[in-house]
Amino acid sequence: MIEFLLEYDTAGDPITGLKWSRRTTDKIALALGDFGIIVSPNTVARLLHQMGYSLRVNHKQLSTDGSPDRNDQFLYLGDLRQHFQRRGLPIISVDTKKRELVGNFKNLGPRWDLSPRLVNDHDFRSDSTGIAIPYGIYDLLANRGSVVVGVSHDTPAFAARGPLPHRSFQVEPH
Repeated sequence: MIEFLLEYDTAGDPITGLKWSRRTTDKIALALGDFGIIVSPNTVARLLHQMGYSLRVNHKQLSTDGSPDRNDQFLYLGDLRQHFQRRGLPIISVDTKKRELVGNFKNLGPRWDLSPRLVNDHDFRSDSTGIAIPYGIYDLLANRGSVVVGVSHDTPAFAARGPLPHRSFQVEPH
């Protein structure tokens, strides 16, 4: 019965013979229940393993087709950069980064401390004190930049509107 359910949801490697399903064990167990076969997702996992299926993780390896003019775009930007640099004109880089919840949440990476810091067990937006979105402006020739923390991930809109006064600070590299 599982083979019938997975007929169009099975992928595999013809060389190694490994197979995997695009359905979760929960969904397979529910579908089997529709046929009067009541099993737990753990039982489905055990049966799939006996049938030669493997638990797999997606790998980001496929690239999308780029524009045929992509390289020309970068060559043009490189020429503009050299043109501005020769004339001593500013070359400005502007970027907005990923939204981050502000609050008592876990941050990636260890830190040196005498004891661990206790943080919320889940990162729910309702537990946050706000959302921070770092927005950076960097002058390549002057080797100076600013980081502003705002509330918009739309770079042009944020640049035009600007940050709230109490949410900005400046960073200069040494």
